[in-house]
Amino acid sequence: MDGRRRRDLKETFDLGLGFIGFFAVAFVAITLYLEVTKQDALISALTALVLLLFELGLWLLRRSVLNRPDRPDGS
Repeated sequence: MDGRRRRDLKETFDLGLGFIGFFAVAFVAITLYLEVTKQDALISALTALVLLLFELGLWLLRRSVLNRPDRPDGS
């Protein structure tokens, strides 16, 4: 992978991490609000959990993709 393509790939992963991370934090805040007001917070808590797990998976995928050694033959 050349430098430009690696940078573009890193920026794409970072954009995805930021997008998913924003909604994960928003759902955690919604869950906290619902818990404080003693309303049903199960759906928002499960949504926050799924988003946080997806965020972790995307972060681990980003690390493994960007840490792959470059191949000199371009493949």
